Amino acid sequence: MERLLLKPTFLTIRVSPYEDELLSSFLIRLANANGIDILKFCSSFNISNSHYLQKDDIDLIDFYPLKILNIKKISEVSKLDRQPLLNKTFLKVIRKFTDENFSRVRNFTDLIRKKLYYCPDCLKESNYYKVLWKVVGVNGCLKHNKFLIDRCHNCNKDILFKEVCIMGFCPHCNFALKNCKSILDKKVLVEINTHLIKSWEYLWGDKVQSIHTNNMPLNLLYLLNGFKLDLDRTLVTRNLNKHASLSSLLQHVRGTNGCRKNLHLGIVLNILKEQNYSLKQLLKLKVPNEFMTRLQTKKKIDYVSCMAPWCSSFGKLGSLVKTGTSKKKKQDGTELKYYLLCTKCGCEYALNVDDQLVERTYFIHAYNELITVNISISNLKQLSATLKMSIDKTKRCICYFISRNQFNNCYFFKEFRIDMNKLKSMLNGIRGEIGLKEIRKWRIWENYNDFLVYRYHIDVINELYDEDGSNKKDYNLSNNSQFLRVKNTVEEMFEINEDITIKNVSIKLKVSPETIRNWRGNKYIAEVRKKQRELRLQQLREEIKNKVELYINESCSENISSYELYEYLQIKRTVLWRKDKELTRFIADKLGNHKEQKFNNYKF
Repeated sequence: MERLLLKPTFLTIRVSPYEDELLSSFLIRLANANGIDILKFCSSFNISNSHYLQKDDIDLIDFYPLKILNIKKISEVSKLDRQPLLNKTFLKVIRKFTDENFSRVRNFTDLIRKKLYYCPDCLKESNYYKVLWKVVGVNGCLKHNKFLIDRCHNCNKDILFKEVCIMGFCPHCNFALKNCKSILDKKVLVEINTHLIKSWEYLWGDKVQSIHTNNMPLNLLYLLNGFKLDLDRTLVTRNLNKHASLSSLLQHVRGTNGCRKNLHLGIVLNILKEQNYSLKQLLKLKVPNEFMTRLQTKKKIDYVSCMAPWCSSFGKLGSLVKTGTSKKKKQDGTELKYYLLCTKCGCEYALNVDDQLVERTYFIHAYNELITVNISISNLKQLSATLKMSIDKTKRCICYFISRNQFNNCYFFKEFRIDMNKLKSMLNGIRGEIGLKEIRKWRIWENYNDFLVYRYHIDVINELYDEDGSNKKDYNLSNNSQFLRVKNTVEEMFEINEDITIKNVSIKLKVSPETIRNWRGNKYIAEVRKKQRELRLQQLREEIKNKVELYINESCSENISSYELYEYLQIKRTVLWRKDKELTRFIADKLGNHKEQKFNNYKF
């Protein structure tokens, strides 16, 4: 008997598997028939010579049998083909998801039970455990119109699959489970999760050979959108019913989710149940190309336009450019984001919390008020009262419009003409990184109003911004020698690979972080810090990839666990995931490919 357990070549008694039976159930019945302990029996077919099977490994038999069992050896001993044996595990369903490899089966792990659910009437007819009983959510037997039982009614204890020793008997009190009483009710059919059972029967059937998971999110979105071509966000969000967010679903559809996860099967099945739509219908649904075209990502900038009536870009979508500021919170608590600039008129905008475009400057408001009054006879104080602005803001508004030949009949700016020499001098000063405060002190200006007219000239406004909308004023340094101190210190830290932060730079220069900001050093520090992070990340990628390749190539083990590999790399997976999600995906793919090579020895 000892030799039989170590190297089984035949069995005295053979049993035939049932069509809808779990592989673990078949092996238990086979071991019971030959008087062998199930754990020792499975250990004799262990694929690893260095690892003795434990009870926890029993759960893997129905999920990923090739990781622990030599199916070829079981096939030879039981006189059964390999394929029918593998088809009694969830591997049959997993393999149908053609976009999945074995490193990505997380979409199924929490769908498989570890606790035994059973129908006593089924056990009376044939003493074996069915595949569907192991699916989370399957709560009834359609054949007998009864709920499944989730414990032994004799000792009232839960039964885990890994605890089962003798088929059909409670491992705690040895009570025959077929004698347990189940609920029988004429209305029970309504309460049984029929939709889920039918979905899994379809998945397990032979009519569907492969499922392209890339198409599933798009089909689901089209269904939730009521088969309409234009996306109705309110309708989709309501139909999702908190199973998932619309943004997450759109990322799956567009393929923009960074970690490349597939939409969880459990979420899909729950949504389909609520929509009274079958999995078969979803997979065969034909989505119009126009629907996908209309879903293509558009930037927020494509939906907004300049709101200034005097501007040549008025009402033209996509005419605004993004500035370097992404979000700011004002003193009154108002939050603005996505700062924008019109390069034709110089008006500045942002989006509020409701994603509505609002003006950050005050020229449009002033324009709407000024066209209602006789500006030729109104003095500055009267105009200030009309605009409900301070005197200084009123001056700026008038000078802004004068520079654009608007409201030239203003009594204190009549017949004003732009002096091109002054304009060129101001533009050259900005290009030479002279700040506006210094330019204002120049003696070429007749007065403050004269300076403001040129300050708000469109050529000056555009010169103050780079082509991408970032503000050049950040680099108009009031003291170049101070900025150079910051620059030289940061470059030294970069060379020796020292952490570049505002705090560390301020410590080295023996000044406060606020002083660094006043010296206009924050933006430069951020740029070099980003460069340092990218360089370090690239070095980490090369180091990790080389180590992974070396470990896998030199490993003698046919089954490499992710735990062992991360131990070798001396870094935790969560830490690496935060640094670079693609690196963890690379490792998962490598492990998956390694396991796939083993799986390829078995033909489907």
